[in-house]
Amino acid sequence: MTIVAVIQARMTSTRLPGKILLPLAGRPILARVIERARAIEGVDRVVVAMPEGDAHTPIATLCATLNVPVVRGSEYDVLSRTLLAAESVGATIIMRLTSDCPFLDPAVSAAVLAGFRRTGVAYASNAMESGYPLGFDTQVTHMNALREADAKASDAYEREHVMPFLWRRPDRYPALYLDHRPNLRAWRLVVDTPEDYAMACAVYDALAPSEPLFDLAALRRLFRERPQLLTMNQAVPQTPYEGLPRA
Repeated sequence: MTIVAVIQARMTSTRLPGKILLPLAGRPILARVIERARAIEGVDRVVVAMPEGDAHTPIATLCATLNVPVVRGSEYDVLSRTLLAAESVGATIIMRLTSDCPFLDPAVSAAVLAGFRRTGVAYASNAMESGYPLGFDTQVTHMNALREADAKASDAYEREHVMPFLWRRPDRYPALYLDHRPNLRAWRLVVDTPEDYAMACAVYDALAPSEPLFDLAALRRLFRERPQLLTMNQAVPQTPYEGLPRA
């Protein structure tokens, strides 16, 4: 059994182009995500799924320096690109991560993976609307389920966001959602806008020099001491999920 973390990455973000190569405490955002993915207990391989085209070549250049394999595919059919990347390294179980989440906590991602393996569900994730901060998102499934999604998904949203084909069909793909209390979902710990990047820089400058893989506990301590950090990107709207299953 080979467990592979696939990080989807591109240079053409609409709100902050090239964001994944912007520095956080001296290292590119994508490098920060990769080092966190490598620290997730249970993950055997890390691969970056990037789009075709010259605009994205800087991603491959960076990954070569980090000894991380890259696989190119469609920019907008991210489902097919993710499947290609996972198959290229012989994945049995896939963990989907995104390159704009440099606050990812390896322990939280490991807990999602452990829950997936322990319960035998078809899909596992942290809860989508509550619990852990936005930016800790980790999604896990078997390769067979991902292949089914790629073969059957025709909806554009399902192809762009990889996993909706599974979580929209809980009757076919039983799911586990890891929640957390207190509810910290209002914490916006992603980098999608200049405001997000300014906040990320402030946090990394405060924590990374002494603890490069700072975790949720370190973030909670910092935000208790400097609550103004959380207000830096509070006004940025988050795009809601489409078609969430309801109890």
